[in-house]
Amino acid sequence: MTNKIVAIQGNHPSELNPLTDTTIFLANEIQKKNYKIFYYEPRYLSILDTDVIANGFFVKFDYRKKKIFKILKKKKLNLKQCKFILIRQDPPFNLKYISSTYILDTIKHKVRIINDPTSIRNVS
Repeated sequence: MTNKIVAIQGNHPSELNPLTDTTIFLANEIQKKNYKIFYYEPRYLSILDTDVIANGFFVKFDYRKKKIFKILKKKKLNLKQCKFILIRQDPPFNLKYISSTYILDTIKHKVRIINDPTSIRNVS
């Protein structure tokens, strides 16, 4: 059985504009497919031995609420447990962000990363 978890690396949901930010739209569509959403910021990504670990939280998005997201559970997650990883990051493309692309490169053959970390780093 496949884990139905999609990890999103991006700015904290409180920084997102629900009217214009497509991250919320994408997360909402992911939820409709019965996937759990694990959300983390690049600064909370690290490597422990051969595992890529993110400190983040499971989150639920709901356009009908005034506060469009609810943090369900904070967790440290091995990203190899995810079905997909989606990178959504607003500028600045700083060292934390660039470092996260190198870290994610180590698991891109084990987990499907929607936007390739190497391409993001080389094109940005």
